[in-house]
Amino acid sequence: MRNYRRSTLLISILMVMLCMVLRGQGTAGGELWLLDNLEVIGSHRVMVSGDPEVMDTEMGSAVMFDGDGDRLLVDANPIGGAREFTLEVLFKPTASYPENREPRFVHIQDPDDPQQKRVMIELRINEQNLCYLDGFIRTDGDDLALIDETLTHPSGEWHHAAITFKQGTFTTYMDGKKELTGQVSYMDAILSASGKTSLGGRMDDRNWFNGLIRAVRVTHAALEPADFMSSLTPGVHCD
Repeated sequence: MRNYRRSTLLISILMVMLCMVLRGQGTAGGELWLLDNLEVIGSHRVMVSGDPEVMDTEMGSAVMFDGDGDRLLVDANPIGGAREFTLEVLFKPTASYPENREPRFVHIQDPDDPQQKRVMIELRINEQNLCYLDGFIRTDGDDLALIDETLTHPSGEWHHAAITFKQGTFTTYMDGKKELTGQVSYMDAILSASGKTSLGGRMDDRNWFNGLIRAVRVTHAALEPADFMSSLTPGVHCD
C-alpha cells in the first residue's frame, strides 16, 4: 500500500510538472505557449484584435485567425537577450490566396525600439494555395530574409516551422527538414531584451494570417530537428 501511494504521488507530481510546462510557465531556457485561450498565454497578458476564436481540433485547442484583423499581442519577448535561440510554431494555414498572400504570423519585437530589431516567421501563399516559409531577422547591424518560392507545402494541413540562430548562422526548417541558411551579424544585440509577440499578423496591424495556431515555443539554444516539438498530445488538459 505504501509503495502504491508513493507511485500515485509521483505520478501526480509529474502531471503537475507537465501542466506547468504546457501552460508556458517556463521550459529550461525559454517558454512553451499553448494557444488555448484569449486572456493569458504563458502567464503573459494578451491584447486581442478582431475576433479570433479558440477551437477544438485534432491537435487539441488552437486559436483560429480569420485573416481579416484577427491578432493576439502577447506582452512578452521570450527570446529576450539570448545569443542563440530556436523559435517554433505549430500551425495550420487556410487556403486563402489571394486575400492572405503574405501573413507575418509570428512577430517578436520591442515596439519602442528605434532600430526595429525583430524576428519573424512568415508565410507566402501562391496561386495554387501552396505555402512556403519566410524567416526574417533584423539585428542592430544586419538583416536577412530566408525565402525560396520553390519550397512549397500544402495549405489545409498541420505544419511545424522553426528558425534557429547561433553564432551568426540563421536557419529555417519546415516540418523538421532544413530549408535555408545564411549569415547575420550583430554588434551589441540581436533583439531588445524586452518586447512583445504578435500572433496572427504583423505588429503594425497588417499581413494577416488565416488559419490555426496551436503552439509557439522558444528555446535559448539552437536545437536540432530531433528536439523540435513535432506535435503536442491531444487531450491533455491542465485545469
